[in-house]
Amino acid sequence: MRECWLRPNRRILWLSVVVAALVGVGGLLLAWLFPVTGEPAWPGWLGLALAAAGLLADVTFLYHMRLPRLAYEDGHLLVYLRSSTPDRVPIELVECVFLGQGPSLIRASDGRESETANVVIRLAERAAEWRDRETNPSLGEWRCGYVTIRGTWCERITPELVKQLNERLVAAHRRQRGTAPRAERERA
Repeated sequence: MRECWLRPNRRILWLSVVVAALVGVGGLLLAWLFPVTGEPAWPGWLGLALAAAGLLADVTFLYHMRLPRLAYEDGHLLVYLRSSTPDRVPIELVECVFLGQGPSLIRASDGRESETANVVIRLAERAAEWRDRETNPSLGEWRCGYVTIRGTWCERITPELVKQLNERLVAAHRRQRGTAPRAERERA
């Protein structure tokens, strides 16, 4: 069973759902005011296209709201930094998680690039095949054995969250080695 460790930024996704829904409703209103059978027909067709685009965007945003940024399943850390298919990193190769800071890739109103808190995951040096991976740059980066998840597109990153991630990592390592306390083994 998959255990979610780090959720996406639901505030931004909900805002996107609302905006897409408004575009869809505006499109339906346009199609209603200018039926495709009337003269001129193009505003009605444009309205239908906007309604369809809004619906498709809403379905996409709602789907992405269900995908975690990090999850744990069957001895693997699932890292979602490219698409809906995660990279499955063996948990024994994950050494620690720490708090970082870096560019958000979003410009502030004054034109400067703002910064955001990041989650940084260190992978073992012996994991040469996991050293570098392609990612969606707005979600994070994966270079030199470090996986950086930008805080812009995930839940609020705090020192408490990073501590909790490390506690989960330690528990997963213990389960992997079979040295977990009895109550923890029964939960898994």
